[in-house]
Amino acid sequence: MNNPELIEEMRWQLKQIEDRKADNQRILAGIAGSAHTTVVSPDRAVTVLAGPGGVVSEVRLAPEAMRFDAGTLSRTITAALREAVAAAGKLDQPAPRPMRKRAPAEDDEPYDGTVFDV
Repeated sequence: MNNPELIEEMRWQLKQIEDRKADNQRILAGIAGSAHTTVVSPDRAVTVLAGPGGVVSEVRLAPEAMRFDAGTLSRTITAALREAVAAAGKLDQPAPRPMRKRAPAEDDEPYDGTVFDV
């Protein structure tokens, strides 16, 4: 391959990389925009966004939050995080299915739980 061909090949590869990057960004935007939950603290100082699986994607602090002492702010953030993670976790859970007991087969022997030392 001569230099112009190599340069053209590199340009083609860069275009492929850019296309894949754009595809990945679209996919990530879809994931980020999918089922998520937003929790705002009662005093509206802290907002937490959590997505599928309870993954926290963002924590926002209102300007008023900076007026809190460290302990109060910490408790407010922690409470909002816990609530958002719990709520997001509920989004992922499928509807509960009824449990069915397996009927024992006629040739099944009962298990007696005996343990033998060897």
